Amino acid sequence: MSTQWILAIVVLLSVVIWFVQLLWIYSRARGDGQDPLRPVSGAAIFFVFAAPVAIALPNLVDRLADFWENIFQPEMMDRFRSSESGEYSVPRLIVAGKTIPLTQDRVQIGRFDNNDLMLDHPTVSAYHAEVILRPDGKYELMDRDSRNGTRINGTMVRAAVLKHGDQITLGALTIHYLVGSDGEASHEPPAQAHPPNQQ
Repeated sequence: MSTQWILAIVVLLSVVIWFVQLLWIYSRARGDGQDPLRPVSGAAIFFVFAAPVAIALPNLVDRLADFWENIFQPEMMDRFRSSESGEYSVPRLIVAGKTIPLTQDRVQIGRFDNNDLMLDHPTVSAYHAEVILRPDGKYELMDRDSRNGTRINGTMVRAAVLKHGDQITLGALTIHYLVGSDGEASHEPPAQAHPPNQQ
């Protein structure tokens, strides 16, 4: 048996052991009437030592659970909750059949590969535009002094708050901005565009 097969078996067994331990931690917490996700989230980082750490160092597991809870606070996820249906729906960009969820506060778009969304097209500038999460929870598109400009629904813009269904044009490429499900109609007016500075 080759070394690669042995390594693959060891890794697979380790993952199975880790998963079984997390299930045990989950069941134990439920049996004690606790929120089972707290000890699981706190112990999971210890991989195959998750159960021994959860038993020997419960305070450490609890502190790690607090850490993850602070990062993934419900208030942060509320920005993705629809005011009409109450369901979560992550805003996203659709380009060339590919879906890009907007889970970051800032998404840089351009031709160079160090952008968050790289568009390999000669009409797209190296650093063409960016989408920024505003304090009110809405996303705003900003042109970054691109060569061929940025349009929303056919109107040239420097900056505009995005609305569900907006069609963004960067050079010759089109991107769609969606918030709800694909079939959900927008009840909001079109994006308010700010005309580019006159030069």
